[in-house]
Amino acid sequence: QNGCVSSRTEVIATINEIPTITGTTPAGRCNSGTVTLQALASTGTISWYANSTGGTALGIGTSFTTPVLSASTTYYVESATATCNSTRTAVTATVNATPSITSTTPSSVCDSGTVILQATASAGTISWFANATGGTALGTGTSFTTPSLSTTTTYYVEVSNNGCISGRTAVIATVNTTPTITGTTPASRCGSGAVTLQATASAGTIQWFAASTGGTALFTGANYTTPSLTTTTSYYVQVSQNSCTSSRTE
Repeated sequence: QNGCVSSRTEVIATINEIPTITGTTPAGRCNSGTVTLQALASTGTISWYANSTGGTALGIGTSFTTPVLSASTTYYVESATATCNSTRTAVTATVNATPSITSTTPSSVCDSGTVILQATASAGTISWFANATGGTALGTGTSFTTPSLSTTTTYYVEVSNNGCISGRTAVIATVNTTPTITGTTPASRCGSGAVTLQATASAGTIQWFAASTGGTALFTGANYTTPSLTTTTSYYVQVSQNSCTSSRTE
């Protein structure tokens, strides 16, 4: 003014770095409970929120442990310095349901051989084991064919989904012994008429037939009285137990 000029005074225009969330680690669990989420930032203080904007911080720091959750929930994380805030980043706490074996179908074989066992599950991958705990899976899928067995054997089935594993359920492969006809008593008569034949077995239900294979049983029981006969006639007897049937004996 009036030809007079002051000295110059410095005035600083400051550009502050906006912090950023550089990494997040979501997490999950099986069934209800707490979940620990994690985040990293370029700078500043990390805060966790229930909403993408606004609200009060639920926690501060690189990790955040949720309250007990029964369903998957999304949280939001931001970083702030004294002057700048990052945008919020979503981090999901996943709650997975543990699957379950909903049904099993045991099976059996006569004497020895393979057995096909079956199971169904609410979801996930079904695995079969030789033991109630531990060990390596013998097979996967809704059905499992055992190796050749000569004795009844218990197997165990479990199901896994999204890292959650059910308890194991026992499924029995039964080996039944085929019963045998242990003795027969033929009979005869003079002239036409009925004859009573007899048979004994190791176990099971005895049946009588007119043919060596096929046909319908004529009678069930140890003693069979024929219809009136005029000529010598052969009959055949077999025994069944637990779905196992002997060959027929004349």
